[in-house]
Amino acid sequence: MTEIKITTVRLDENQGRVRLRRYIFGGFRAVPRPPRGVEPELVSRFIKEELLAESPADAYAKTAEVLRYYERNDVIRHIQKALRGQERTAEDFCRSAYALQAISEVGSPQAAEQAAQYYDQKLVPHPEALNFLPLLIETLVVLAPSGSKDKLALRINREVNRRAPIENESEESMMAYDAIMEMQQDKLPRAVNMIETKKKLMELKPAESRPELINLYLGITPSNNWMQVWAGRMLRRQAMEGDPAPIHAVLAAEIDKADPEKVGKDSITDTIVNRSAQAILYLQGKLTKTQRERYEDTKLQAMNFLWDDLE
Repeated sequence: MTEIKITTVRLDENQGRVRLRRYIFGGFRAVPRPPRGVEPELVSRFIKEELLAESPADAYAKTAEVLRYYERNDVIRHIQKALRGQERTAEDFCRSAYALQAISEVGSPQAAEQAAQYYDQKLVPHPEALNFLPLLIETLVVLAPSGSKDKLALRINREVNRRAPIENESEESMMAYDAIMEMQQDKLPRAVNMIETKKKLMELKPAESRPELINLYLGITPSNNWMQVWAGRMLRRQAMEGDPAPIHAVLAAEIDKADPEKVGKDSITDTIVNRSAQAILYLQGKLTKTQRERYEDTKLQAMNFLWDDLE
């Protein structure tokens, strides 16, 4: 059986550092996703050497993305140095949230539990929390199965109750009330649903979870980008630790059943075909001639998670 690697290393140390630096510290000029082709051990060395406790929050957000792809759990203690319980500014608050995400993504269950405790004790009660509720809700999903929605839900409910009596005092008050109500009635419940889906899939055996993970990854089951990446990571883990053939088979079936008349014309069809084909190739499978033609007919310059940018 062909070995499945995180990436095919093709960059030397200097090139790898340049690519990582450009992505992690590039700000709005950064490339859109973590660079492929870097030696995984170099990824760890780079983070330990160049990511500082006071580095920008965006650098920690990008580091979390790098770790999702390269799965480096040997940097957890280094990232924990950013969590000093002294979030004085909005930048400090966001940095800590992204650090918690990084730790939860690749750390041990114990590290994830500690991250969830920090989240409840330091971030949810923080004065900046209400200004960054989307980030807090996103982080809550990442932390799962560790953690609980209870303290965040309580914080949101208190703010709803505080703003309700003054809702009609001004346009600003009305907008603020509508915003916090959206968090309470829409954003948080959606996150809770994602958490329940995540927990359920994590408890299943690979053969049982595979169909839904593939549906999530391909976007057939509605989800957000984070859930799609998480599903891709779970599929990659299954392929690395077991037999990738069943995954190849389901993905190939998605390509085969795509309407040829829609390929190259319909964005949903193209996404499913393109993402399926790239995942098969990345996980060391092969495409038939017809599958290859449909893949090429999508004409997408797609950068999917399960793809090593080798073609």
